Amino acid sequence: MIDLSSVSCTPSSQSPSVPGAEHLLRSGLVLLFGALLVGVFAESARAQQKMSKKQKKMLMTLKKMNKADGYLEAHRGVKEPMDLLGGAISFTIEQSSGGARVALPAKRTLDPNVFGSAKMPLAFTGTPGMSGVPVPFRNTQNGEFTRLKKRTPFGNKSTVMRNGTMMLKATDVTATDAATTEDEVTFKASWEDKQGNTYAVRCCEMLASAGAEFPTFGGVVTNHLLHGFSGVGTPLMPTEYTYAAFWGMGAVLKNGEVVDKPRLVHGMLTEYVRKEGYKLAKDSEVTPTRRHFHLMVAPFMPVKGKHKFTHDNVSTGFQLPNGKELPFWHVMFENLNIDSQRGE
Repeated sequence: MIDLSSVSCTPSSQSPSVPGAEHLLRSGLVLLFGALLVGVFAESARAQQKMSKKQKKMLMTLKKMNKADGYLEAHRGVKEPMDLLGGAISFTIEQSSGGARVALPAKRTLDPNVFGSAKMPLAFTGTPGMSGVPVPFRNTQNGEFTRLKKRTPFGNKSTVMRNGTMMLKATDVTATDAATTEDEVTFKASWEDKQGNTYAVRCCEMLASAGAEFPTFGGVVTNHLLHGFSGVGTPLMPTEYTYAAFWGMGAVLKNGEVVDKPRLVHGMLTEYVRKEGYKLAKDSEVTPTRRHFHLMVAPFMPVKGKHKFTHDNVSTGFQLPNGKELPFWHVMFENLNIDSQRGE
């Protein structure tokens, strides 16, 4: 078990009420955030290191505007959390053969149902990229947001890799965030590039029993809405019904060797959120009658004792066409076998 606020890692939040957003716009503070937060979505942490004290202070202010803080604070110290109503749910999700879709850096098209409009923006608070997106990072046309100015793990670009396998065995027992959990996760996944290199992720040495900027429900959650307008996880993913998900600390490997550890690992079985051409859907384009599994090792890590995230690129070992290293893993599996049962 682990409290994400007590480790060196990263996720995020949602947006203030309409009056709050209107006040920020009138004051010009939102615009100031965007001007100052250079490098938050950058491919390197070098830009953040160059920020002035004033810029860092502004970044801290944005992170503090996290609507989930009060709820999370009430749960972090709970030593005997309640169990899931109706009893524990155990499940196994596997892919034994087939390909894996690996997301590449891309500029996300912004859904007005999630991000609002230029006059009434939504989802701009918390750690940029993990919980929200600052307004100046958004392109605008005719008063509507179009797409991000920065590349992230969420967009329309991807590549297919071969020999994609994954196995998740988990049990959801604990209902809420807490200082301890009875949830359990064993996870492993791997895939292979054209050169024959094998990449893998393993989890979870420790579960994230409590979230830093949004709840993790003891580390495992079943039958819940995540992302999009939900405020749980980044809004850059569509709102998606999630049959099962987990958060925990794991390791990233290349050709059997650990290249990055510890890393925050997130996995989820959701309704289908891709459309023709494997473009990332808006909320109105989600397919409720199909499912796929997402693996995310984000370029963020929780900050120890701070209840927030900071930018920290993943060492993946995978080289992009421009010669730079892919700074995250966002991998999707579709050839799934799923089994689940309710405990007594």
